[in-house]
Order: sequence, then structure tokens, then C-alpha cells
Amino acid sequence: MKAFFLLDELNQFHWAMLKSVLLILSLLPISEGALALWQTAEGSSQIMIGFFVLSLLSAWFVVCFLSALKTTVWHHADLISKYEQFLFKAYRYVPMLCLSTLVAYLSLQFSVSL
Repeated sequence: MKAFFLLDELNQFHWAMLKSVLLILSLLPISEGALALWQTAEGSSQIMIGFFVLSLLSAWFVVCFLSALKTTVWHHADLISKYEQFLFKAYRYVPMLCLSTLVAYLSLQFSVSL
């Protein structure tokens, strides 16, 4: 009988999960820095900075979404008990939940600051 946390596939899944969550959490300093830069600029510079930040953040959101989606669809059938299967199913939705919470937080922050 294999131990739940010692399986190589689950270890790889755990590291993919951590990378995905850290990638998603890196959106916070990027967006705060971009917002601070946008608020200090004036006039036509705001248009240029806004366009650059919008394209950068949209690309970063796509990368984060694909990373979270990759961990969400991860499938492993060698789990032993129903409890382990339940833990695995709940654990693989953590990055998508983190991303959706962060998107809601950032949209609220941007709407309040503007």
C-alpha cells in the first residue's frame, strides 16, 4: 500500500499547485505598482501607461488562468481510499479559487481607486 503524500505524481502535482498559486499571487504587487505609476502620471502619459499596463495584466491573467486550469484538470486514478480522492478533488481547485478571489479583489480595488 502506497502512502498518500509519497507518491511521485502527487508530489509533482503539489509543486505545480504551489507554482500556480505563487504565479497568481504575483499579480498583487504588479497591479499595485501599475496603479501607483498610473496615478502619478498626468495627461497623455496616463493613456500610454494605461494601455501598457492593460496589455501586460491581461497577458499575465491569461497565464495565471491557464496555470490554474492545468492544475484543475489534473487527474490521478491511483488514489486508494474515498477520503484521499475527496482531498485530491478539493485540493486541485485551490488555484482557481485563489485566482477568482484575487480578480474580484483587484476589480474592487481598481473601481474604488478610480
